[in-house]
Amino acid sequence: MIEFKTISYDLVQVGEEFKSDDFLIKPEDVETFAFAVDDHHPWYFDRSPYGGPIAHPVLLANQALMMRHSRYIIPAGLHAKMQMEFVEPLRAGMRVRSYGKVIDKLEKRGRYYMVTEFETKDEESGTVLVRGQFTQMLFKGERHVA
Repeated sequence: MIEFKTISYDLVQVGEEFKSDDFLIKPEDVETFAFAVDDHHPWYFDRSPYGGPIAHPVLLANQALMMRHSRYIIPAGLHAKMQMEFVEPLRAGMRVRSYGKVIDKLEKRGRYYMVTEFETKDEESGTVLVRGQFTQMLFKGERHVA
């Protein structure tokens, strides 16, 4: 059984690894996302230069951020920066998972941050679909969440 502790700068360690839950991309996910961001490009619903319909590249952006939730309680914080490289198109029917590692912790102007790099892969083939890193502001010490 996993014990969930509240994430903090003091608790997180450089080199710590995370893994998201798997996610099956369903056609309705593609449609819902297109509606939410008001982007109805035909590639998402018909043919594309990639051999059939694809999903919006940032459909799974939050999955990488959610990796930390598999181990920690994440209270309010500031999402400071995120960069992503879209390597291969996402498609309905793919079962995907994000893998990440804390690569840095830093203090800047009295605020504390962690930097995590990640890859999101197709679970069936192991193909990397998205890679990148994000910087998240953290509280310094342990805080209790009710």
